[in-house]
Amino acid sequence: MPVRQIISAIVFCTYIAAVAYLCLARPEDMPQVAELWMGLPVDKVCHFLMFIPFPVLVYMTLFPDKTEKSGNPLILLIIIAVGAGMAIGTEYLQALTAYREADIKDFYADAAGLIFGGMITTALIIYRKKK
Repeated sequence: MPVRQIISAIVFCTYIAAVAYLCLARPEDMPQVAELWMGLPVDKVCHFLMFIPFPVLVYMTLFPDKTEKSGNPLILLIIIAVGAGMAIGTEYLQALTAYREADIKDFYADAAGLIFGGMITTALIIYRKKK
């Protein structure tokens, strides 16, 4: 296993742990922040930002080097679908807790972050092909 892939896997696992903590921690354990940022709800901005790295990190973990399969658009769609499943799963788990609640708007923000992360990943794929 290439060193780049090992590092990507470690970063990805750390990322997943951080997302799990942020989505499932008790609200009183989280830092208090303003409710709005530039007119947008801060929690939705956080959800958006939290899911941007998912496609990039999965892609870098699965395809640390340029390969024929690495440019397949279907792979990126599958990665985004898995990320959406993770987003739905976090909302479902929140609904099971007594101290958090599920919010479909959180999922929408997660999905927007995944799509934006997918665009970044597409740029990465194009860059790697040209290199």
